[in-house]
Amino acid sequence: MITINLPNPMGEEHWGLWIALYFFLAGTTGGAYLLSVLFYGKDQGLVRRSALWAFLGVAVGAGLLVIDLGQPLRFLNLLLNGFHPASVMWLGSWFLVLAGAGLLWVYLKPTSRGVQQGVAVLVALVVGYTAVLLMQTAKPFWNASPLLPWLFLASAATAGGALLQLWYPHEKLSRLVIASALVEGAVLALHLIWTYPAATPGVLALLVGPLAWAFWGFVVVGWGLPLFLERRNVALAALLTLVGAFLLRYFVVMAGQV
Repeated sequence: MITINLPNPMGEEHWGLWIALYFFLAGTTGGAYLLSVLFYGKDQGLVRRSALWAFLGVAVGAGLLVIDLGQPLRFLNLLLNGFHPASVMWLGSWFLVLAGAGLLWVYLKPTSRGVQQGVAVLVALVVGYTAVLLMQTAKPFWNASPLLPWLFLASAATAGGALLQLWYPHEKLSRLVIASALVEGAVLALHLIWTYPAATPGVLALLVGPLAWAFWGFVVVGWGLPLFLERRNVALAALLTLVGAFLLRYFVVMAGQV
């Protein structure tokens, strides 16, 4: 696992491959649930299936986070030791617990649209919270622009749509994936331009440095090719989009530590 030391809100730990994988799992499966509720709410089979995916994604991702921290009791301490609404970690821990419980309930029991939409709000908070967590550090690549949460949300919509396409290819869903991918690309470009003056080493590491393989791999394989293939080979486009979603989270995590 590639890791780099830095101070962060979770303590003097490392941010590495497991953190990026957690962000990917939560974002992708969470995005699939959000899209299924917002645009396919009448298909309760799809909603329940995506709720299960999101529950597993959040649960496995949170487990990876705890493993990477190396201190499992810290998570329980955050939940049980008082009321700390000003703490990003405290809020995020409760978002994870409540979203996980809500997703499991949607999967196991017949639920109303209102309940499903309420759980969707919690899932959106989990997806956006991962970016806010990065922004709480003193790392300019992560906090010099306010766009990181929007990048993660746009990426979650793109990757979540791609995940749904593997089981539910549909013209309406293809249009949604294309639109969210275009937004994702625009937000990423703006984030790099915005952060360049304050985080020049991190941006250059992506463009021409040690992380260029991940960045250009995302741009070409995980973003450009899927857009080209979306109307030609939906399954291949979806798989490449998922690869791109992981690469994006990986290089965002690593570039902040250059």
